[in-house]
Amino acid sequence: MALVIKNSKPMATRPIKSGQPLGAILGSLGLERCIPLIHGAQGCSAFAKIFFIQHFHEPIPLQSTAMDPIATIMGSDENIVQALATLCERNNPRLITLMSSGLAEAQGAVLTRAIKSFRQAWPRYERVEIVHVNTPDFYGSLENGYASLVESLIEQLVPEQSVRAIRKKRVNLLLSHMLTPGDIELIRDYVEAFGLQPVLVPDLSASMDGHLARGDYLPVSQGGSDLQSLRQLGQSVATLSIGASMQRAGQLLQARSAVACHHFPHLMTLAEMDRFILTLQQLSERPVPGWIERSRGQLQDAMIDTHSWVNGRRFAIGAEADLLVAWLAFGHSVGLKPVSIVSPVNQPSLAGLPVESVQIGDLQDLQDGIARAGGTDLLLVNAHGADLAAELSCPLLRIGFPIYDRFGEFRRVRQGYAGMRDTLFELGNLMQADYHGLPAYHSPYKQHFADMAPEVTCV
Repeated sequence: MALVIKNSKPMATRPIKSGQPLGAILGSLGLERCIPLIHGAQGCSAFAKIFFIQHFHEPIPLQSTAMDPIATIMGSDENIVQALATLCERNNPRLITLMSSGLAEAQGAVLTRAIKSFRQAWPRYERVEIVHVNTPDFYGSLENGYASLVESLIEQLVPEQSVRAIRKKRVNLLLSHMLTPGDIELIRDYVEAFGLQPVLVPDLSASMDGHLARGDYLPVSQGGSDLQSLRQLGQSVATLSIGASMQRAGQLLQARSAVACHHFPHLMTLAEMDRFILTLQQLSERPVPGWIERSRGQLQDAMIDTHSWVNGRRFAIGAEADLLVAWLAFGHSVGLKPVSIVSPVNQPSLAGLPVESVQIGDLQDLQDGIARAGGTDLLLVNAHGADLAAELSCPLLRIGFPIYDRFGEFRRVRQGYAGMRDTLFELGNLMQADYHGLPAYHSPYKQHFADMAPEVTCV
């Protein structure tokens, strides 16, 4: 059990926290033909849009209700109604995710009341689904907003049913924010290798994986979890939730539709991956495909190859709770030693981490922890930690969101056998590049040949 140390500072000097709306937007981008709509000022969406464009290098569908000072004081329901009508008329979405901001929450806006007014005023758009979620950015972080969106999708789209039709080959996968499009693509390959049909929620691999879209530009998300599949989540044979923050969503789906849920906090250790593959094997009643066994063997070989460079190395990490759970488990499995651990906000999963303490804070707290520990060999944090890594003169492994100073990092594979293998190689290379060997020792008693040779006189 870890001691969670609360943040006592009045302000964050070097923040790593991302607000709840960003998490809800991130989840919305994994839904097909969806437009995230923030109920707040224009700056709320503009600020978030910059981060997502820099991270994914893709056009981002995102709108706001453009609350102004008058609407903030006198009431903003009309802003929501007008924004919904405009989006339906111009963009023809299948799904709109309406999320609140700190401004709207402070005002006391009621999203359900505004949606009801929209339905009454614009019945022609009844086929456009609207999912609302409360995401105040003065509470929680990206992880809370992302998890709240997934839970809202289940509560508002999946019908409660005691008797249901079961599709024996269909499997739900509730995926945490820590999974990159590359991770999700690999997980889909694992499931399909057993002849199962995965329903990925959300599916960023189909919408934000850097592919060139067909046809003209669309103002909605392209690819991702389609609305019909979301409504039929209760017909699957099982649910696999990946990520500590997805456990509650899996339990909620099980309570509504009796779909058995298998929870995995991560897929970054050999034990968890073996349990994941065993679960797929039991659900499909098929043998493990040969390429998966080969991938597992490659991981074991990578562990042997990089052992001397990775084992015993010290690392510091600042990230969301799901990432902390995954990376600390991975580090423990390969011999890495944590010296400073920081999370932006307190989460239930932090207390179960296999460390002495976790500091709630920012990058400054992470740096202070490193100083108390006497230094670190590796820094794990998002792109905001680049300056800190330069100050400490230590290698930086970028994880989490946002990563805006490297191409391709948004889809780097970290989970699964292949992800762990490549991560070990990357860690080994970083440690090898940062290694400074001892200079050659020259004994003061060494006699040089020129001093030993006798003088020769030519006659």
